[in-house]
Amino acid sequence: MILRSWFLSCLFIICLSQSVFGSEDAVTVRLSRTEPIKRLGVNIYLVTEGKAMIFTPEKKHIEIDKSTQTLRAYDERGRMFMESLVSTGEPGIDEEGWEKTETLPGFHKIVELMPFRKWSKDENVKMLNWIGIEPGLEKGIHSLEATGKFAGYEKFLGQKKSHGCIRLSRKDSKTLYEWIGDDWKSYTFIVNIYEKTFSWKEKGQSLMLLVQELGLYSYPLESQDEPALARSSKSSSSWFSLGDFLIYKKVDGMWRFVKRGSS
Repeated sequence: MILRSWFLSCLFIICLSQSVFGSEDAVTVRLSRTEPIKRLGVNIYLVTEGKAMIFTPEKKHIEIDKSTQTLRAYDERGRMFMESLVSTGEPGIDEEGWEKTETLPGFHKIVELMPFRKWSKDENVKMLNWIGIEPGLEKGIHSLEATGKFAGYEKFLGQKKSHGCIRLSRKDSKTLYEWIGDDWKSYTFIVNIYEKTFSWKEKGQSLMLLVQELGLYSYPLESQDEPALARSSKSSSSWFSLGDFLIYKKVDGMWRFVKRGSS
């Protein structure tokens, strides 16, 4: 009886472990083209599924849609971590005579994180949870203090209102800042700012299988069904490491292997 109880307890722990950590061997990412574009030294894949515009395998990234004044942050597997309203730059002159500029679109990278940074135009203004990006002069993602002339800035989120930076709510800027952590030091952390969507879509369907668990796998070179990796110990199997990937393209109703790569 004692042995049976011990066995059932162990079985429960094993099942719980599998349900918590999962057993997914690969992530499927639907691409708008099989070849990446290279920006800031990073291979960036354009995607077609969900709200994301791009995918950077095994790297986090941020997207800012100026047309909707929305920021979205994605993890290494392309899953959305957060979505938040922002205020980007509104060209013009503010009430104190300071110039306001449009937030520069395109691909940027994170170059610094600071708990706060003083605004160069007025050192009494602190930009909190500062996430500095380049290219651009003194541009970043941040929030502002609850006191002073920008105390009520949050009510304008969702509108172009800043002097050129990307403003977030105090709560969301803290969340984003902590989520980025030291990752920006390990790789080029892409921030994609855009107002119009990409039009670089190839005909047909394409997908990437991004490996999440190292091991021996077999995979099809051609398949009528959507391709998938299968664990295998056969001599024809190949060894895959975390971050390796396969790309397929559907041609004339048949999925065909295009290439294998690594992130």
